[in-house]
Order: sequence, then C-alpha cells, then structure tokens
Amino acid sequence: MAEKKQLNISVEDQLIDRLNSLAPKAGYTSGNEFAAEALDIWAETLAELMIKLREIERNAVKHQREQLLAKLRQVQGPGTKRRK
Repeated sequence: MAEKKQLNISVEDQLIDRLNSLAPKAGYTSGNEFAAEALDIWAETLAELMIKLREIERNAVKHQREQLLAKLRQVQGPGTKRRK
C-alpha cells in the first residue's frame, strides 16, 4: 500500500463540508479519501490535456508555417532564386 502523507493546506469550511457530504455518495468513507482520489484524477486529466494542447499548438504552428512558405513561393514565382 502507498505511503500516506498529511499535507497542511487551507481550504474553506464550505469545501470540507461538500467533500464530506459527497464522499458517501461517491462510495468513499471520508471526505479526505474522496479529496485525495479527486485530486489524483484531476492531476492525471490535467496532465493529459496539457500534453494534447502542446501537440495541437505544434501542429498549428507547423501548418501556418507551411501555408506561409507556400504563399511565399507563389509571390516569388518559379524564376526567382531562393537565398540560403
């Protein structure tokens, strides 16, 4: 079993009450257990979304670059030599 650590974080009483009331409905024995699982799931989901966002950004930049190079080739025409 994984080692458990206690973190001293400040949260509003309203959130604690909400976690405690939702925990049994979600099948957890305590608000702390529910909060730990929720944070774990959220962290994993957020990481996946951030990775996907970076991939989308890279693809968008690549696509824009290809479009700009194609337009540049059209403007330069076939007889124009390209500088290196």
